[in-house]
Amino acid sequence: MILAINTAFLNANLGIIADKNVRFEETIDAKSKHSENVLKTIDSLCKKAGVDINNIENLALVVGPGSFTGIRIGVALAKGFGCANERLKVFPLSSLDLMAYIYLQKHKEKIVCVLNALSNLLFVCEYDENGRKLGAERMINKSDLSSLNGKIVCLKGDIVLDNAEYIEIDTSSFLAFSEFAVKNLEPVSSDKVEPCYLRPSQAEENSKKSD
Repeated sequence: MILAINTAFLNANLGIIADKNVRFEETIDAKSKHSENVLKTIDSLCKKAGVDINNIENLALVVGPGSFTGIRIGVALAKGFGCANERLKVFPLSSLDLMAYIYLQKHKEKIVCVLNALSNLLFVCEYDENGRKLGAERMINKSDLSSLNGKIVCLKGDIVLDNAEYIEIDTSSFLAFSEFAVKNLEPVSSDKVEPCYLRPSQAEENSKKSD
């Protein structure tokens, strides 16, 4: 059984995969506060699935890049669940890998997944047509995007770029990616889960300036 949590974006994707054909899922829209509603929604999903949260052995968790607040919520939940359940195995997922997985289900070509990092900066990662990374996840200046090779893939509503393809992350697709990840990736213990921001928070930047 898999609990899947994605709080990295405005809409949160949450679900429980009981087996191949039994899934329980919910989407929390951007108007809702993740900090107030994610745990309530997970509790509701557990009741629908008839499972105790402490008996779930696999947690697929998007650790970023994305919303600072959303990522912190997800990581905090993973650590909290792990404290109560020593058997919990956590599968940290990249939001860029999730984008690549969704796009490549329908297309087979080299791609560059792109997220808006603000201030004319972008989070990027390149993938081949089979979803294998062709380089590290990194932050670049927007002006350097043209030097990368592959179709540009962005999230709808995140940023507008020339000649880009736009996708949406729906909960069903996220659960499919979570199931794929649990089968193919190595888990970590909950205390080893770390957020992936790819840039310091504003508070950290201000702290460095004051040193």
